[in-house]
Amino acid sequence: MRILLRSTASLISAGVLLMTLLAYLCPWVNPISFRWLTFFGTAFPWLLWANVLLTLLWIWRRKRLFIYHLGVIILGWQYVSSFIGFNLNAEKTPEKAVIVASHNLGGLFRGKKVTEESRAEMAANYARFLQENGDPDILCTQETSGAFYRLLADKMGYAHNFNLKKGTVILSRFPIEGGGEIPFGKTANSTLWVDMRVRGKLLRIYNVHLQSNKVTNDTEKVIEAGELNEERTWEEIGRVLNKVGRATRVRAEQAQHLRSHLEQSPHPVLVCGDFNDTPNSYVYHLVSEGLNDPFRLRGRGFATTFSGVLPMLRIDYLLCEKTFKIHDFRTVHGNFSDHYPVVVALTL
Repeated sequence: MRILLRSTASLISAGVLLMTLLAYLCPWVNPISFRWLTFFGTAFPWLLWANVLLTLLWIWRRKRLFIYHLGVIILGWQYVSSFIGFNLNAEKTPEKAVIVASHNLGGLFRGKKVTEESRAEMAANYARFLQENGDPDILCTQETSGAFYRLLADKMGYAHNFNLKKGTVILSRFPIEGGGEIPFGKTANSTLWVDMRVRGKLLRIYNVHLQSNKVTNDTEKVIEAGELNEERTWEEIGRVLNKVGRATRVRAEQAQHLRSHLEQSPHPVLVCGDFNDTPNSYVYHLVSEGLNDPFRLRGRGFATTFSGVLPMLRIDYLLCEKTFKIHDFRTVHGNFSDHYPVVVALTL
């Protein structure tokens, strides 16, 4: 029995190591060609913890297998630092810093009846939440109704806004001098850009909302009611995986359009939004190329931005030019949506 358990643990170790290495390949492989590889990248946070636990197990058992798990963690440290922030020394934010926030508000009224009174109350509560957590000068939101963002703009003092009626909105205390949309074809998702005059400097701000997997409800049903020994459960899992695979390919195409637009920008750029993909993805790798990820520089603790049924997912970002000085980065936990807002303080 003891030999069987040891053999099983060794096989589990081998499987975890292999899947982790595949996760490391994801950013470099276009899912349009190999979409199945994406699942390993999405699973990286859980694979990381599996490697940590197996490292401790084999150290406790005094087996040299721990070297392989420790080695694979070190090999992928750039991905580890995308999920866990080790920046313990906080820097004082100067008064001249610009505070930027991004938040997907799709779950704002989930399960609630929306009336004029409830909308006004929610706008007041959310404005108070923002003011207590950085009071952003620029706010990029996704999945936001026109009625709500107008109330919010009034309460937060955002004199300038830009949207094209697809739920993606840019609100600002700085003047907007022009803008447009990156065409994604027939989809509810959208990416907007504006040229904004900030502290006398013209910047290009992108608000990104890439293709959603649209599997949250399906996943919740599988987790809450599914039994692995039932054929119906496996059919549901198959449907979820197919949806994710199709959405992954669409996101990759959208990211390519976004990358082309970024490269043609005549001004320094700031990219905000919901990528619906993790740092171990082709999408993140493509869009973030040549930009700073403030979480890596100033983030602390776990980088979870999605509060849905699947834990430890980081899919919301603020990326910026490397010439910008990053003073602070926070993921603010709250109960306003199924996403958490990300907030950065920077100087130009």
